[in-house]
Amino acid sequence: MHDHPASPRTGATPDLSAGTPTPEQDMGQTRALLLEMARCQSLDQIFRLVAETFAARQDVALCRIWLLEQTEPSLCASCRHFYDCRDHRQCLRLAASTGRSRMDGHVWTALDGEHSRFSLGLGKVGLIAQSGTAYHVDDVRPDMDWVTSPDWIRQEGIRTFLGQPLVHRGRVLGVFAVFSREVQDAQAMDRLRMIADYLAVSIANAQAFEELNRLKRQLEIENAYLKNDALPPAALALTGDSPCMRTLKEKIRQVACTDVPVLITGEAGSGKEAVAAELHRQSFVAGGPLVRVNCAAIAPGSFEDEFFGHAGARMGFLEAASGGTLFLDAVDELPLPLQAGLLRVLQDKEFRRGGEDNGHRISVRLVAATSRDLYELVRAGHFREDLYYRLNAFPIRIAPLRERPEDILPLALAFLEHDRAHLQRPELTFAEDVPGRLQAYAWPGNARELQECLLRAAVTSTDGLLHLEALPPSPAPASLPALPADDNGIVFTEAEMQALERTNIANALQRCHGKIYGDDGAAALLGISPTTLCSRIKKFGLRKQDA
Repeated sequence: MHDHPASPRTGATPDLSAGTPTPEQDMGQTRALLLEMARCQSLDQIFRLVAETFAARQDVALCRIWLLEQTEPSLCASCRHFYDCRDHRQCLRLAASTGRSRMDGHVWTALDGEHSRFSLGLGKVGLIAQSGTAYHVDDVRPDMDWVTSPDWIRQEGIRTFLGQPLVHRGRVLGVFAVFSREVQDAQAMDRLRMIADYLAVSIANAQAFEELNRLKRQLEIENAYLKNDALPPAALALTGDSPCMRTLKEKIRQVACTDVPVLITGEAGSGKEAVAAELHRQSFVAGGPLVRVNCAAIAPGSFEDEFFGHAGARMGFLEAASGGTLFLDAVDELPLPLQAGLLRVLQDKEFRRGGEDNGHRISVRLVAATSRDLYELVRAGHFREDLYYRLNAFPIRIAPLRERPEDILPLALAFLEHDRAHLQRPELTFAEDVPGRLQAYAWPGNARELQECLLRAAVTSTDGLLHLEALPPSPAPASLPALPADDNGIVFTEAEMQALERTNIANALQRCHGKIYGDDGAAALLGISPTTLCSRIKKFGLRKQDA
């Protein structure tokens, strides 16, 4: 049964501190185990406790727990039991394994290997799960047809196999199995059944608690990113029929129904969140959650907990997005250590909560967005090249409004229609000069600037006509430094670009007298979100006196 049988070494004996208990001691240990299980807060803690408690006994060679779970298509296709499996929708996954070899003291805790997965009806473990009935073999021999590792049975001196289904309210949750070096009587089977029954209840309760925690966390995340009711739905940012917009919509259509990671690029306010939402709406996970994460708004020391969660404490973004889409806005703000962790999740489709040993399978559609040049960050050593190529599997660029002026008026009309409904002012309409002024302005803040400008005009209108305030001269995009007229093809180094950005932010703070938020704040002047600005102020070490 052992996945990697240990090679015997003469004279090597393990130090097994616990012997075989008497019946009275056994019952006392059983009661103590049940009480301790009641204190556990997670599946990982429960499994570890049960497996380690049994494996501490000298007569027990190996204790294992398998859970019945829905299968991942990618795992199913690569499974060694694929052609023997009768049901590709679910199978048994090894969740806990503890034991020690009597030959060389090797401790068996690995959760991968030949017997890490069983399909229903396959092998003794699969038969127990399929039938829902216990199995007790008190004279195990290497030549029995159900034995998958005869050499291991022989070398470790296995005499008894005890297999118990984990059943809760008529539903099989998994299998609990013990391999013993001594013959076990009916009382041992009764004690195992008692523990298995309590273990099944603990598993069901822990799973229900985790699902409740997941839904709660998902709600918290969604609430954190709810927009003010005055703002139009993000989908309106995709209004328009310019060639750029038609190309954008076609790219969304092409990739939405796949699980390929998407990298959305575009200037601040161009509608990256709208594209992510539309990708989710058209995807095969549209029925699942859409979890939006602003990477620039996460405190530097809390990335790990926010993304991966922590045992018994909180659920992370990855788990909250399971079965749906995880949208990482400002992905360029991810610290390098977390980039490595995210890459592993993309490769293995598995994550591990803080404080836990076991990994958790996950199925998440990943969409990332940035307003910066990620490849330049790769060249500067600020972003992992391997993660960049993973995220950039299908790039989507959103053209700024100045590149598609024909979309400005349709977009403005869509925003106006929303404002009419929201403000309950159906009479609102554009003043005569407004359409021309809208199209003459470059909108450096893109769709976000346009919608906020129109809302402000709608709120202040007293005559049913929407009048625009004086629009500022259209500056060059905040992310691009203005070049001298005789630049002769000048090229800035990364360090020079960083210095320019720092100076630009300091100038914006000075002009706005240190104010960050609001229409007259530095974030609006720069055309970026306040959270992103706060992150960059910290990054460049700017202080209030710099304003």
